[in-house]
Amino acid sequence: QALLDRHAMLRLRVDDDGGQWSLTVPEVDAVHARDCLLSVDELSDDAVIRARSRLNPATGLMLSALWVTSTGQLVLIVHHLAVDAVSWMILLEDLNIAWAQHRAGQPLALPAGRTSFARWAEILSAHARTPEVVAQQQVWDQIAATPAVLPAVKPAIDTYERAAHLSVSLDDVETTRMLLAEVPAAFHARINDILLIAFALAVTEFTDAGAPVGIDVEGHGRHEELGAGVDLSRTVGWFTTKYPVRLGVSGLSWSQVVAGEAALGDVIKDAKEQLRSLPEGLTYGALRYLNADVDLEGADPSIGFNYFGRQGAVGADVAGDGWRICEDGSAVTGVAAAIPMPLMHTVDVNAVTIETDAGPRLRADWTWAPSVLDEAQISQLSRLWFEALTGICAHVRSGGGGLTPSDVASARLSQQQIDELARQYQVARSEEHTSELQSHHD
Repeated sequence: QALLDRHAMLRLRVDDDGGQWSLTVPEVDAVHARDCLLSVDELSDDAVIRARSRLNPATGLMLSALWVTSTGQLVLIVHHLAVDAVSWMILLEDLNIAWAQHRAGQPLALPAGRTSFARWAEILSAHARTPEVVAQQQVWDQIAATPAVLPAVKPAIDTYERAAHLSVSLDDVETTRMLLAEVPAAFHARINDILLIAFALAVTEFTDAGAPVGIDVEGHGRHEELGAGVDLSRTVGWFTTKYPVRLGVSGLSWSQVVAGEAALGDVIKDAKEQLRSLPEGLTYGALRYLNADVDLEGADPSIGFNYFGRQGAVGADVAGDGWRICEDGSAVTGVAAAIPMPLMHTVDVNAVTIETDAGPRLRADWTWAPSVLDEAQISQLSRLWFEALTGICAHVRSGGGGLTPSDVASARLSQQQIDELARQYQVARSEEHTSELQSHHD
């Protein structure tokens, strides 16, 4: 009840007026926890499906819970309209805070939220109409026009209920460690960029595409910089951004990629600049869904990519007698998500770095349309992605990496000029060195 009262989106009610949605939140205590909770002796797929079927946005039932008496487990199912990956961590923290207060006989008082989801929606809607955002329409039109490299989903067949799944982990902990730190540092990039570029290399090899590939990328969507004083660290809701990217990474043999040869570094740098040239990803969704004066109706790419970041081990205990995410929770998640709704992409990969006793491991969860691909093909694509990541690490171990033009934009240098300077001088990225690069260029 404390969670329902604290987080407005858990009480969300959705009214659908002929395809025009309006979202409203009733007052605190309008949704009663007793109405959301069922008790079962044993956890089963049927019990999870029954609990999921109780969700009803039209009546404001956004949360459904199962208490498993035999194991002391609580299954929480929340409609995706009201929650994202970051929100789950907020809810778990609050559940433990409330539990500790309850055990100590104290009044339940969860930390207050800061910027509400409603306020965020207002900020985002206004942002979608600013001249700077509207000016990005032409770029997004061009990116969205990238031809698909895989056949589209067949909506009547390829649903989340019928989708195929595969979970694969990168066995080499040292490779994952390099991907988290040394590789991004070497290329002055984010780990998201490195993972995405390697994925594009794998897709290009898998499809034998000679042209750039289009990939739908998901991001966290919590862009607090859009408004003064915006703080979404305690806000539960669905903030996800989704936008297309186009990456051209052809021209290498796969043996060059796997070996981490020098030519791989050139491709990575070029792909990094392709990503840097894109508008902020948030602007795509803002224009497509929030600005009625803009027409961005192109088809989404057939391939989806999402990196959730670095998470602690799902089985890690918390201090004291608290709640933790169960190690076998992914099985329940799969059952709960198996709904008769068309897949968004022909193939989707959701990646996350999990902390284990042995060290960090990169895990990839694949979902795909069975009318288009089979498990052998997805296994091949997964293997190619991990091979590309391993090849990038080998390239960095041999001294690969370096700056690209966007790193030293004020110096107005080409990649060739930067590379020539790097062969003659110790080059680092800072304001001081940017000035030094400019003097050498002059």
